[in-house]
Amino acid sequence: METIRAWVVRSLDAMSHLWLFGALFRTGRKTYAGALYEFTYVFVWSILPFVLGALTLYVTTDAPSKDFYVLGLSTVRNGELLVFTISMLAPVLYLVLHDPEKAESFPHKLPISTMVTLVVVTCAALFALMKANAIKDIEFVFQFSVVLTLLALTFRYLAIVYHRSRMPPVSEGDLRANQDDFVQQYRKHVGAPEVQAQAEQAADFAKGFGKHLEGQQ
Repeated sequence: METIRAWVVRSLDAMSHLWLFGALFRTGRKTYAGALYEFTYVFVWSILPFVLGALTLYVTTDAPSKDFYVLGLSTVRNGELLVFTISMLAPVLYLVLHDPEKAESFPHKLPISTMVTLVVVTCAALFALMKANAIKDIEFVFQFSVVLTLLALTFRYLAIVYHRSRMPPVSEGDLRANQDDFVQQYRKHVGAPEVQAQAEQAADFAKGFGKHLEGQQ
C-alpha cells in the first residue's frame, strides 16, 4: 500500500511539471469546483444571444419543416463564433498579464499568453476577411471557428482555475484589516477630529453634571 501511495505521489509530482497543464495537478478540488461554477455562469450568459436568436427565428418562421438546431446554426455561421471566441479570450489575457497584490505569478504565463494572442489575432483576421467577402470557403471557416471556440473555452476555464489557485487564502485578519481601513477612510472623510472633539465635550459635560448632582446630595 505504501509503495502504491509513493508511486502516486511521484507521478503527481512529475505531472505537475508538465507544459501548460502542470499546475492543474497542484490544485485542490475546491478550486476546481469554484472555477467550474464561475465558468458555467459566464458560459450560460455568453451563449444567451445565440439561444434567443434561434428562438426568435423559430417562432417567426412559417416553414413546416423548421428545425431549432438548424436555425441555431444559422445564427453563428456568419462570423459570430469568431467574435464570441475573442470575447472569451480577452479576459484571459488580463488575468495572465496582471498579477494582483500578494498573488503568485500566473502559472504557465508565457505559453498561455502566446497561444491566446495567436487565437485572438486569427479570429480577428478571419472576421475581417469575412466582412470583406474575401473568403471563398465559408464552410471551412465555420468549422475552424468551432475548433477555435472550443479552444477558447478550454483556455477560459484554465485561466479561472489558475487564477483561483494563485490567490492567497483570505484570513479573518485580512477581513478585519480591510474593515479597519474602511473605518479610517470614513473618519477622514467625515472629519474625525471634529467628531472626537464633540464626543469629548459631551463626556466632560456629563462628568460635570454628575459632580453637580453629587454636590446637591
